[in-house]
Amino acid sequence: MRVVSWNLAYRGVAAAEHQGALLRELAADVVLLQEANPNSTGVLRQAAGLDWLIRAVDLRTAMPDDRLARRRGVAIAGRGPQPRSSWLLTECPLPERALFTRVTSGNVTFTAGAYHAPPGVTWGLVKPRQAERCASWLATQAGPLLFGADANTPVLDAIDFADTRTHWHTGDRHLRGEPGDDLLWGPAKVHALDDALRRWLDDRPETLAALRQTTPHGPLAITHRTGRRKNSPGTARRFDSVWISRHWTVREIRHLYDEGLAASSDHAPVVVDLDFVPDGTQA
Repeated sequence: MRVVSWNLAYRGVAAAEHQGALLRELAADVVLLQEANPNSTGVLRQAAGLDWLIRAVDLRTAMPDDRLARRRGVAIAGRGPQPRSSWLLTECPLPERALFTRVTSGNVTFTAGAYHAPPGVTWGLVKPRQAERCASWLATQAGPLLFGADANTPVLDAIDFADTRTHWHTGDRHLRGEPGDDLLWGPAKVHALDDALRRWLDDRPETLAALRQTTPHGPLAITHRTGRRKNSPGTARRFDSVWISRHWTVREIRHLYDEGLAASSDHAPVVVDLDFVPDGTQA
């Protein structure tokens, strides 16, 4: 099964045609989207050749005092039968950024999710609170599950996961004693899911050794650049990732940063080919 996670950068109809064309080329079975523009997702779905698309903003009642950013919800799309059920994590401060659905692909039924972390620079403590709520919910899940995210972190994507540092790391002064987003993304994670890239690297020691030589301080891949300007490439980050339960093995993973930029986003599509392990013993 092929999964693509991608931040679309809230683009309009013209860009959605190009983004959909790239998704059609990638031939994903399940697509996990962040910053999906409600005005162009229909065009995107058609251009991508997908059978269905569910938007988080359609599952939440808008409030009169909503910021415009609250229309920048996540979405999940795919091929095959319409999902059995879809829901938001209503315990999150911004539920439109945490969408989950029950998907059937082939003979496998599983939970798929799309997550977009609110930027800490504008949302402050909402960012780690959102992460903590999602991490706590994930910790209660036992069945096959995967989710794609623009995490807006880590600040240090270390070769050794134990050294990874998130922007709102537990113990940081600006958290004022609250738990950090490392409960979702870092070595203090409270759930059993793994970063698909790290799972893939665990089976490829030669590739991991090469990364230690070329990028000893990370990132493990480039999916976004912060501070990117006309005359500056910005700082390379791996903010975008796919996380998987023990029920999956990773056959291949790619981070298509240049292709993402060419399709009018500022993030890379993360493309992951997965094999299902029925008893969850191979992870």
